[in-house]
Amino acid sequence: MALAVLVLVFLAMLGLQGLVYQRYWDRNLEVALAFSVPVAAEGAVIRLEETITSRKALPLPWLAVKFQVSRHLRFPDGLHAAVTDDYYREDLFSLGLYQRIVRTLAVDLRKRGYYVIKSIDLVSGDLLLTRKFVGHAESRSVLTVTPRLIPRQDLEIPYRQLMGTVLVRTAHEPDPFEFRTIREYQDFDSLRSVNWPATARTGQLKVNVREFTATCEVRILLCVQPDGPFPDDDLMEEGIRMAASLGTLLSEDGIAVSLLTDGRDAVTGAPAEVPAGRSGAHVARLQEQLGRLDLGKKPADFAALLSDRSPGWSRDPILLLISADCGPRIRSAWDRCLSDGFQGLWIVPEYDDRPGRRPMIEGPVVPWEVRRHGG
Repeated sequence: MALAVLVLVFLAMLGLQGLVYQRYWDRNLEVALAFSVPVAAEGAVIRLEETITSRKALPLPWLAVKFQVSRHLRFPDGLHAAVTDDYYREDLFSLGLYQRIVRTLAVDLRKRGYYVIKSIDLVSGDLLLTRKFVGHAESRSVLTVTPRLIPRQDLEIPYRQLMGTVLVRTAHEPDPFEFRTIREYQDFDSLRSVNWPATARTGQLKVNVREFTATCEVRILLCVQPDGPFPDDDLMEEGIRMAASLGTLLSEDGIAVSLLTDGRDAVTGAPAEVPAGRSGAHVARLQEQLGRLDLGKKPADFAALLSDRSPGWSRDPILLLISADCGPRIRSAWDRCLSDGFQGLWIVPEYDDRPGRRPMIEGPVVPWEVRRHGG
């Protein structure tokens, strides 16, 4: 008789705790994911914080937090993860009464892009592990990965040609009374600009960079359309890196830079455009915009963008075209730009083991070799 009573009491307690957990397991339970920074560069390692907060007098013996991110964001620990088209991660927690747990995960940024963790799945159970409960938490975790910058020395040939055009176009000498910064000597620099004290201090030739009395603008025209029926992400990504790197170098050397591309913004879906500027904040904006380009979206008609030059082209900028597409429509639109008096340079990304076609145009063309698989 006593045994039967104990069994009934146990079954009643089992059922009662099951009902209590079913009703209250996710009450006052907060789960949040947050990247350590909103913007970071391709190749960097940042942190993702998982914060689990339970504000109730009900312990959770186990809680599984599951979320999905792009496979281009990798967690070096490799724990509780599966990689297919995306990266699926599951982390286990055990929470006591009124407890908060913060876990920090390293994240390796493998590729430029705009990344969102849209949702979090939660799985838990009752005290005796006899029932399983499934829930959901909203996530607003957003990260923009900007393009990896190409070192200045690797860009020597196209940058020298571009700066030669800038110096020829500038109607006035740099203002000797407006100092901007100091940088390493380049082939196109005059010996009059050498900063001898800085050179003696560092053991390397350093030059003064001064403001131009007449504002000069370089307008970067980035085409992400393939040269053929099939897209090639490696060539497109290298073109984006070229745009970010040259835009950064030009700004550092006192040249205003603007951007126009047929690539669509991951948030707005519109072709991306950045007005002219040369400040540090402007460079950050330019790099972030390039990070947000979504190559999965169909690009706009680049030839049409190139032909429509109002109102953003009113200051008669120097044009820098970066395009692997050398098709007739783009060639025709580019030729019209040159015949209308614009000066410009066309950079063509191509594989080092298989040169592509070069545009047959009057203006200067610089091929840019790309190693396969991003090597």
